[in-house]
Amino acid sequence: MKLIRDPIYGYIEVSDEFLKIISTPIFQRLRQIKQTAMAYTVYPGMNHTRFEHSLGVMHLSRELAKYIISNSGLKYDDSFINMISLAGLLHDVGHVAFSHTFENFLMLLKKVYGVPIDEKGKKTHVEYGIKIISDFLGDIIDKEFSKYFSDPVNFLVHILDEDPKNTDERIALSLISNYIDADRCDYLLRDSYYAGVGYGRFDIERLKRFLVFIDNKLAIYKKAIPIVEQFLLSRMYMYENVYFHSVVGLYNAVLSHAMVDLYSRNIFSLPEKYEDYLKLVDYFIYYNLYNSKEEFKNSILFRSKLIRIKKDIYGDCLKIFENMKSQIYEDMKNSNGDFIYHEFNDVPYYEEKDDAVYVFDGDNITKLTTVSPIIRSLSEVKKATIGYFPSAEKIAKKYEEIITQECKTLGP
Repeated sequence: MKLIRDPIYGYIEVSDEFLKIISTPIFQRLRQIKQTAMAYTVYPGMNHTRFEHSLGVMHLSRELAKYIISNSGLKYDDSFINMISLAGLLHDVGHVAFSHTFENFLMLLKKVYGVPIDEKGKKTHVEYGIKIISDFLGDIIDKEFSKYFSDPVNFLVHILDEDPKNTDERIALSLISNYIDADRCDYLLRDSYYAGVGYGRFDIERLKRFLVFIDNKLAIYKKAIPIVEQFLLSRMYMYENVYFHSVVGLYNAVLSHAMVDLYSRNIFSLPEKYEDYLKLVDYFIYYNLYNSKEEFKNSILFRSKLIRIKKDIYGDCLKIFENMKSQIYEDMKNSNGDFIYHEFNDVPYYEEKDDAVYVFDGDNITKLTTVSPIIRSLSEVKKATIGYFPSAEKIAKKYEEIITQECKTLGP
Protein backbone atom coordinates (compact mmCIF):
# COMPACT_ATOMS: atom_id res chain seq x y z
CA MET A 1 0.00 0.00 0.00
CA LYS A 2 1.21 3.46 -0.96
CA LEU A 3 -0.07 6.85 0.17
CA ILE A 4 -0.07 9.73 -2.30
CA ARG A 5 -0.51 13.27 -1.01
CA ASP A 6 -3.22 15.06 -2.94
CA PRO A 7 -4.35 18.71 -2.59
CA ILE A 8 -8.01 17.81 -3.10
CA TYR A 9 -8.53 14.70 -0.93
CA GLY A 10 -5.57 14.77 1.43
CA TYR A 11 -4.24 11.24 0.95
CA ILE A 12 -5.01 8.75 -1.81
CA GLU A 13 -4.41 5.11 -0.96
CA VAL A 14 -2.92 2.95 -3.72
CA SER A 15 -2.80 -0.84 -3.31
CA ASP A 16 -0.02 -2.95 -4.81
CA GLU A 17 -2.24 -4.14 -7.68
CA PHE A 18 -3.05 -0.59 -8.69
CA LEU A 19 0.57 0.42 -8.30
CA LYS A 20 1.54 -2.15 -10.94
CA ILE A 21 -0.69 -0.32 -13.45
CA ILE A 22 0.31 3.17 -12.34
CA SER A 23 4.01 2.30 -12.61
CA THR A 24 3.84 1.33 -16.30
CA PRO A 25 5.34 3.80 -18.82
CA ILE A 26 2.03 3.98 -20.71
CA PHE A 27 0.33 5.32 -17.57
CA GLN A 28 3.26 7.41 -16.32
CA ARG A 29 3.19 9.35 -19.60
CA LEU A 30 0.01 11.02 -18.29
CA ARG A 31 2.31 13.12 -16.09
CA GLN A 32 3.37 14.83 -19.32
CA ILE A 33 -0.13 15.66 -20.58
CA LYS A 34 -1.84 18.79 -19.25
CA GLN A 35 -5.36 18.31 -17.97
CA THR A 36 -6.60 21.62 -19.38
CA ALA A 37 -4.20 22.19 -22.29
CA MET A 38 -3.61 25.94 -22.81
CA ALA A 39 -5.73 27.18 -19.89
CA TYR A 40 -2.50 28.10 -18.10
CA THR A 41 -2.07 31.02 -20.53
CA VAL A 42 -4.89 32.75 -18.61
CA TYR A 43 -4.85 30.86 -15.30
CA PRO A 44 -1.11 30.32 -14.61
CA GLY A 45 -1.72 27.68 -11.94
CA MET A 46 -3.46 25.30 -14.33
CA ASN A 47 -0.43 23.17 -15.11
CA HIS A 48 -1.83 20.00 -13.53
CA THR A 49 -1.94 16.84 -15.57
CA ARG A 50 -4.07 13.85 -16.51
CA PHE A 51 -1.98 11.81 -14.07
CA GLU A 52 -3.28 13.41 -10.87
CA HIS A 53 -6.80 13.65 -12.30
CA SER A 54 -6.75 9.90 -12.99
CA LEU A 55 -5.60 9.19 -9.44
CA GLY A 56 -8.38 11.45 -8.17
CA VAL A 57 -11.05 9.65 -10.19
CA MET A 58 -9.67 6.31 -8.99
CA HIS A 59 -10.02 7.50 -5.39
CA LEU A 60 -13.40 9.16 -5.81
CA SER A 61 -14.99 6.31 -7.79
CA ARG A 62 -14.08 4.00 -4.90
CA GLU A 63 -15.70 6.40 -2.43
CA LEU A 64 -18.86 6.77 -4.51
CA ALA A 65 -19.09 3.00 -5.02
CA LYS A 66 -18.92 2.32 -1.27
CA TYR A 67 -21.80 4.67 -0.53
CA ILE A 68 -24.00 3.68 -3.43
CA ILE A 69 -23.62 -0.04 -2.61
CA SER A 70 -24.45 0.59 1.06
CA ASN A 71 -27.37 2.93 0.33
CA SER A 72 -28.86 0.58 -2.26
CA GLY A 73 -28.59 -2.59 -0.20
CA LEU A 74 -26.50 -4.24 -2.93
CA LYS A 75 -24.51 -7.40 -2.22
CA TYR A 76 -21.08 -6.44 -3.55
CA ASP A 77 -17.73 -6.82 -1.84
CA ASP A 78 -14.40 -5.04 -2.26
CA SER A 79 -13.65 -6.99 -5.46
CA PHE A 80 -16.36 -5.11 -7.34
CA ILE A 81 -15.35 -1.80 -5.76
CA ASN A 82 -11.77 -2.43 -6.93
CA MET A 83 -12.97 -2.91 -10.51
CA ILE A 84 -14.95 0.34 -10.42
CA SER A 85 -11.90 2.10 -9.01
CA LEU A 86 -9.72 0.60 -11.77
CA ALA A 87 -12.16 1.91 -14.38
CA GLY A 88 -11.81 5.33 -12.77
CA LEU A 89 -8.02 5.10 -12.88
CA LEU A 90 -7.99 4.18 -16.59
CA HIS A 91 -10.91 6.24 -17.89
CA ASP A 92 -8.53 8.83 -19.43
CA VAL A 93 -5.54 6.62 -20.23
CA GLY A 94 -6.14 7.21 -23.95
CA HIS A 95 -5.42 10.93 -23.86
CA VAL A 96 -2.42 12.12 -25.84
CA ALA A 97 -0.73 15.53 -26.17
CA PHE A 98 -2.78 18.39 -24.65
CA SER A 99 -5.82 16.22 -23.99
CA HIS A 100 -8.98 17.42 -25.77
CA THR A 101 -7.01 19.93 -27.85
CA PHE A 102 -5.55 16.98 -29.73
CA GLU A 103 -9.11 15.99 -30.61
CA ASN A 104 -9.74 19.53 -31.86
CA PHE A 105 -6.60 19.20 -34.01
CA LEU A 106 -8.08 16.05 -35.57
CA MET A 107 -11.32 17.89 -36.32
CA LEU A 108 -9.42 20.72 -38.02
CA LEU A 109 -7.30 18.26 -39.96
CA LYS A 110 -10.39 16.60 -41.39
CA LYS A 111 -12.99 19.37 -41.70
CA VAL A 112 -10.81 22.40 -42.47
CA TYR A 113 -7.73 20.96 -44.14
CA GLY A 114 -9.48 18.07 -45.88
CA VAL A 115 -7.25 15.23 -44.69
CA PRO A 116 -9.32 12.00 -44.76
CA ILE A 117 -8.73 10.63 -41.27
CA ASP A 118 -10.90 8.66 -38.88
CA GLU A 119 -11.74 10.91 -35.96
CA LYS A 120 -14.33 10.44 -33.24
CA GLY A 121 -14.50 13.97 -31.85
CA LYS A 122 -14.39 14.05 -28.06
CA LYS A 123 -14.52 10.27 -28.01
CA THR A 124 -11.16 9.86 -29.75
CA HIS A 125 -9.35 9.45 -26.43
CA VAL A 126 -11.86 6.74 -25.53
CA GLU A 127 -10.96 4.78 -28.66
CA TYR A 128 -7.26 5.22 -27.88
CA GLY A 129 -7.89 4.17 -24.28
CA ILE A 130 -9.61 0.96 -25.32
CA LYS A 131 -6.61 0.12 -27.51
CA ILE A 132 -4.16 0.84 -24.69
CA ILE A 133 -6.12 -1.29 -22.21
CA SER A 134 -6.60 -4.15 -24.65
CA ASP A 135 -3.19 -4.22 -26.35
CA PHE A 136 -0.69 -2.74 -23.90
CA LEU A 137 -2.09 -3.21 -20.39
CA GLY A 138 -4.19 -6.33 -20.88
CA ASP A 139 -1.64 -8.82 -19.55
CA ILE A 140 -1.01 -6.83 -16.36
CA ILE A 141 -4.72 -6.23 -15.80
CA ASP A 142 -5.49 -9.95 -16.22
CA LYS A 143 -2.66 -10.95 -13.89
CA GLU A 144 -3.49 -8.49 -11.11
CA PHE A 145 -7.29 -8.25 -11.30
CA SER A 146 -8.60 -11.63 -12.49
CA LYS A 147 -8.85 -12.58 -8.82
CA TYR A 148 -11.48 -9.84 -8.50
CA PHE A 149 -13.36 -10.31 -11.76
CA SER A 150 -13.57 -13.08 -14.36
CA ASP A 151 -12.78 -10.88 -17.39
CA PRO A 152 -11.44 -7.52 -16.14
CA VAL A 153 -10.26 -6.28 -19.55
CA ASN A 154 -13.67 -6.67 -21.18
CA PHE A 155 -15.30 -5.08 -18.13
CA LEU A 156 -13.11 -1.99 -18.59
CA VAL A 157 -13.65 -1.88 -22.36
CA HIS A 158 -17.43 -1.95 -21.93
CA ILE A 159 -17.25 0.89 -19.39
CA LEU A 160 -15.02 3.09 -21.57
CA ASP A 161 -17.16 2.34 -24.62
CA GLU A 162 -20.32 3.17 -22.60
CA ASP A 163 -21.78 -0.17 -23.65
CA PRO A 164 -22.69 -2.02 -20.42
CA LYS A 165 -23.72 -5.65 -20.83
CA ASN A 166 -25.12 -6.33 -17.35
CA THR A 167 -26.08 -4.70 -14.06
CA ASP A 168 -22.52 -4.74 -12.74
CA GLU A 169 -21.31 -2.74 -15.73
CA ARG A 170 -24.29 -0.37 -15.59
CA ILE A 171 -23.49 0.47 -11.97
CA ALA A 172 -19.83 1.03 -12.82
CA LEU A 173 -20.67 3.16 -15.85
CA SER A 174 -23.08 5.31 -13.83
CA LEU A 175 -20.21 6.21 -11.47
CA ILE A 176 -17.61 6.84 -14.20
CA SER A 177 -19.67 8.53 -16.93
CA ASN A 178 -22.87 10.28 -15.93
CA TYR A 179 -24.03 13.81 -15.17
CA ILE A 180 -22.93 13.18 -11.59
CA ASP A 181 -19.87 10.96 -11.67
CA ALA A 182 -16.37 10.60 -10.27
CA ASP A 183 -14.83 12.09 -13.42
CA ARG A 184 -16.83 15.32 -13.37
CA CYS A 185 -16.61 15.65 -9.59
CA ASP A 186 -12.84 15.41 -9.65
CA TYR A 187 -12.16 17.72 -12.58
CA LEU A 188 -14.44 20.44 -11.20
CA LEU A 189 -12.79 20.36 -7.77
CA ARG A 190 -9.26 19.96 -9.17
CA ASP A 191 -9.49 22.45 -12.03
CA SER A 192 -11.07 25.15 -9.88
CA TYR A 193 -8.37 24.60 -7.24
CA TYR A 194 -5.53 25.08 -9.72
CA ALA A 195 -7.29 27.94 -11.51
CA GLY A 196 -7.70 29.72 -8.18
CA VAL A 197 -11.44 30.23 -8.67
CA GLY A 198 -14.46 29.28 -6.60
CA TYR A 199 -16.81 28.35 -9.45
CA GLY A 200 -16.17 24.59 -9.36
CA ARG A 201 -16.53 23.98 -5.65
CA PHE A 202 -19.41 21.97 -4.24
CA ASP A 203 -20.11 19.77 -1.22
CA ILE A 204 -18.62 16.48 -2.41
CA GLU A 205 -18.72 14.96 1.09
CA ARG A 206 -22.50 15.35 1.29
CA LEU A 207 -23.14 14.50 -2.36
CA LYS A 208 -21.39 11.13 -2.25
CA ARG A 209 -23.43 10.07 0.80
CA PHE A 210 -26.79 10.53 -0.92
CA LEU A 211 -26.39 8.44 -4.07
CA VAL A 212 -28.49 5.34 -4.65
CA PHE A 213 -28.86 2.83 -7.49
CA ILE A 214 -32.48 1.83 -7.99
CA ASP A 215 -34.41 0.42 -10.96
CA ASN A 216 -31.11 0.24 -12.86
CA LYS A 217 -30.71 4.01 -12.52
CA LEU A 218 -28.39 6.27 -10.57
CA ALA A 219 -30.45 8.52 -8.32
CA ILE A 220 -30.04 10.94 -5.43
CA TYR A 221 -32.09 11.14 -2.30
CA LYS A 222 -34.56 14.01 -2.37
CA LYS A 223 -32.87 15.81 0.52
CA ALA A 224 -29.71 16.12 -1.65
CA ILE A 225 -31.35 18.12 -4.45
CA PRO A 226 -29.64 21.40 -3.38
CA ILE A 227 -26.20 19.73 -3.58
CA VAL A 228 -26.91 18.39 -7.07
CA GLU A 229 -28.09 21.83 -8.13
CA GLN A 230 -24.88 23.27 -6.73
CA PHE A 231 -22.85 20.66 -8.62
CA LEU A 232 -24.52 21.26 -12.01
CA LEU A 233 -24.35 25.03 -11.59
CA SER A 234 -20.67 24.73 -10.65
CA ARG A 235 -20.02 22.82 -13.84
CA MET A 236 -21.84 25.44 -15.93
CA TYR A 237 -19.90 28.30 -14.29
CA MET A 238 -16.58 26.54 -14.86
CA TYR A 239 -17.37 26.17 -18.54
CA GLU A 240 -18.55 29.76 -18.91
CA ASN A 241 -15.66 31.33 -17.01
CA VAL A 242 -12.67 29.00 -17.29
CA TYR A 243 -12.88 26.31 -19.98
CA PHE A 244 -14.69 28.63 -22.41
CA HIS A 245 -12.66 31.74 -21.63
CA SER A 246 -12.16 33.33 -25.05
CA VAL A 247 -8.39 33.68 -24.72
CA VAL A 248 -8.03 30.08 -23.52
CA GLY A 249 -10.05 28.94 -26.51
CA LEU A 250 -7.96 30.90 -28.99
CA TYR A 251 -4.67 29.54 -27.68
CA ASN A 252 -6.08 26.02 -27.84
CA ALA A 253 -7.11 26.77 -31.43
CA VAL A 254 -3.64 28.08 -32.32
CA LEU A 255 -2.14 24.93 -30.81
CA SER A 256 -4.51 22.82 -32.91
CA HIS A 257 -3.40 24.61 -36.11
CA ALA A 258 0.23 24.21 -35.03
CA MET A 259 -0.30 20.46 -34.69
CA VAL A 260 -1.82 20.42 -38.19
CA ASP A 261 1.34 22.13 -39.42
CA LEU A 262 3.61 19.63 -37.63
CA TYR A 263 1.55 16.71 -38.92
CA SER A 264 1.79 18.01 -42.49
CA ARG A 265 5.58 18.16 -42.10
CA ASN A 266 5.58 14.48 -41.04
CA ILE A 267 6.97 15.36 -37.62
CA PHE A 268 4.43 13.04 -36.01
CA SER A 269 1.70 10.68 -37.11
CA LEU A 270 -1.48 9.47 -35.46
CA PRO A 271 -0.69 6.97 -32.70
CA GLU A 272 -0.84 3.27 -33.47
CA LYS A 273 2.15 1.57 -31.89
CA TYR A 274 3.12 1.52 -28.21
CA GLU A 275 6.04 3.87 -28.90
CA ASP A 276 3.71 6.37 -30.61
CA TYR A 277 1.67 6.81 -27.44
CA LEU A 278 4.79 7.23 -25.30
CA LYS A 279 6.14 9.91 -27.63
CA LEU A 280 2.98 11.92 -28.22
CA VAL A 281 2.97 14.06 -25.08
CA ASP A 282 3.03 17.83 -24.49
CA TYR A 283 6.81 18.15 -24.35
CA PHE A 284 7.17 16.57 -27.78
CA ILE A 285 4.84 19.19 -29.30
CA TYR A 286 6.50 22.05 -27.40
CA TYR A 287 9.94 21.01 -28.64
CA ASN A 288 8.82 20.66 -32.23
CA LEU A 289 7.15 24.07 -32.32
CA TYR A 290 10.62 25.27 -33.35
CA ASN A 291 10.00 23.36 -36.58
CA SER A 292 6.62 25.03 -37.07
CA LYS A 293 5.57 28.49 -38.21
CA GLU A 294 7.04 31.41 -36.27
CA GLU A 295 3.55 32.74 -35.52
CA PHE A 296 2.51 29.47 -33.89
CA LYS A 297 5.76 29.06 -31.98
CA ASN A 298 5.82 32.62 -30.64
CA SER A 299 2.17 32.70 -29.61
CA ILE A 300 2.21 29.34 -27.82
CA LEU A 301 5.63 29.58 -26.17
CA PHE A 302 5.79 33.33 -25.58
CA ARG A 303 2.13 34.45 -25.79
CA SER A 304 2.89 37.04 -28.46
CA LYS A 305 1.52 38.30 -31.79
CA LEU A 306 -1.94 36.72 -31.56
CA ILE A 307 -4.71 39.31 -31.85
CA ARG A 308 -8.25 38.70 -30.62
CA ILE A 309 -11.40 40.41 -31.86
CA LYS A 310 -12.78 41.43 -28.49
CA LYS A 311 -16.39 40.77 -29.35
CA ASP A 312 -17.52 37.21 -28.83
CA ILE A 313 -20.22 35.76 -31.05
CA TYR A 314 -23.47 34.64 -29.39
CA GLY A 315 -27.11 33.85 -30.12
CA ASP A 316 -28.55 34.97 -33.44
CA CYS A 317 -25.18 36.36 -34.46
CA LEU A 318 -23.71 32.90 -34.03
CA LYS A 319 -26.35 31.52 -36.40
CA ILE A 320 -25.07 33.89 -39.09
CA PHE A 321 -21.56 32.53 -38.63
CA GLU A 322 -22.77 28.92 -38.60
CA ASN A 323 -24.34 29.52 -42.00
CA MET A 324 -20.97 30.81 -43.22
CA LYS A 325 -19.03 27.82 -41.91
CA SER A 326 -17.76 26.63 -45.29
CA GLN A 327 -16.34 30.11 -46.08
CA ILE A 328 -14.83 30.37 -42.59
CA TYR A 329 -13.14 27.00 -43.03
CA GLU A 330 -11.83 28.06 -46.43
CA ASP A 331 -10.37 31.26 -44.98
CA MET A 332 -8.66 29.34 -42.18
CA LYS A 333 -7.21 26.86 -44.65
CA ASN A 334 -6.05 29.49 -47.17
CA SER A 335 -4.40 31.54 -44.42
CA ASN A 336 -2.63 28.42 -43.08
CA GLY A 337 -4.08 29.05 -39.66
CA ASP A 338 -3.25 32.76 -39.45
CA PHE A 339 -7.00 33.43 -39.28
CA ILE A 340 -8.73 31.50 -36.49
CA TYR A 341 -12.39 30.92 -35.76
CA HIS A 342 -13.09 28.85 -32.65
CA GLU A 343 -16.41 27.59 -31.31
CA PHE A 344 -17.35 26.58 -27.77
CA ASN A 345 -20.30 24.32 -27.03
CA ASP A 346 -21.51 22.50 -23.95
CA VAL A 347 -24.88 21.38 -22.58
CA PRO A 348 -24.90 21.61 -18.75
CA TYR A 349 -27.78 19.17 -18.45
CA TYR A 350 -29.89 17.36 -21.04
CA GLU A 351 -32.45 15.04 -19.55
CA GLU A 352 -33.39 13.11 -22.67
CA LYS A 353 -30.18 11.11 -22.32
CA ASP A 354 -30.21 7.70 -20.64
CA ASP A 355 -27.93 9.01 -17.90
CA ALA A 356 -30.36 11.65 -16.68
CA VAL A 357 -30.27 12.39 -12.96
CA TYR A 358 -33.12 10.86 -10.98
CA VAL A 359 -34.49 11.73 -7.55
CA PHE A 360 -35.59 9.07 -5.04
CA ASP A 361 -38.07 10.09 -2.32
CA GLY A 362 -38.09 6.75 -0.52
CA ASP A 363 -40.88 5.30 -2.63
CA ASN A 364 -40.59 6.52 -6.20
CA ILE A 365 -37.98 7.89 -8.56
CA THR A 366 -38.55 10.85 -10.84
CA LYS A 367 -36.45 12.98 -13.17
CA LEU A 368 -34.56 15.85 -11.61
CA THR A 369 -36.16 18.53 -13.77
CA THR A 370 -39.62 17.70 -12.46
CA VAL A 371 -38.59 18.84 -8.98
CA SER A 372 -35.91 21.46 -9.69
CA PRO A 373 -36.82 24.71 -11.47
CA ILE A 374 -33.15 25.69 -11.25
CA ILE A 375 -32.07 22.72 -13.36
CA ARG A 376 -34.97 23.28 -15.79
CA SER A 377 -33.59 26.75 -16.41
CA LEU A 378 -30.12 25.57 -17.50
CA SER A 379 -29.42 26.25 -21.15
CA GLU A 380 -26.76 25.38 -23.68
CA VAL A 381 -23.46 27.25 -23.38
CA LYS A 382 -22.48 28.21 -26.91
CA LYS A 383 -20.37 30.94 -28.44
CA ALA A 384 -17.51 31.59 -30.87
CA THR A 385 -14.49 33.85 -30.95
CA ILE A 386 -12.07 35.07 -33.62
CA GLY A 387 -8.34 35.65 -33.51
CA TYR A 388 -5.66 36.30 -36.10
CA PHE A 389 -2.04 37.05 -36.81
CA PRO A 390 -1.10 40.31 -38.58
CA SER A 391 -0.85 38.65 -42.01
CA ALA A 392 -4.56 37.71 -41.82
CA GLU A 393 -5.84 41.10 -40.64
CA LYS A 394 -7.81 41.70 -43.84
CA ILE A 395 -9.70 38.42 -43.48
CA ALA A 396 -10.40 39.04 -39.79
CA LYS A 397 -11.71 42.56 -40.41
CA LYS A 398 -14.24 41.15 -42.87
CA TYR A 399 -15.77 39.08 -40.07
CA GLU A 400 -15.43 41.88 -37.53
CA GLU A 401 -17.63 44.02 -39.75
CA ILE A 402 -20.31 41.33 -39.70
CA ILE A 403 -20.17 41.30 -35.89
CA THR A 404 -20.37 45.10 -35.55
CA GLN A 405 -22.87 45.73 -38.34
CA GLU A 406 -25.08 42.76 -39.20
CA CYS A 407 -25.17 41.39 -35.65
CA LYS A 408 -25.69 44.75 -33.98
CA THR A 409 -29.48 44.78 -34.38
CA LEU A 410 -30.07 41.09 -33.67
CA GLY A 411 -29.87 41.24 -29.90
CA PRO A 412 -28.42 38.45 -27.74
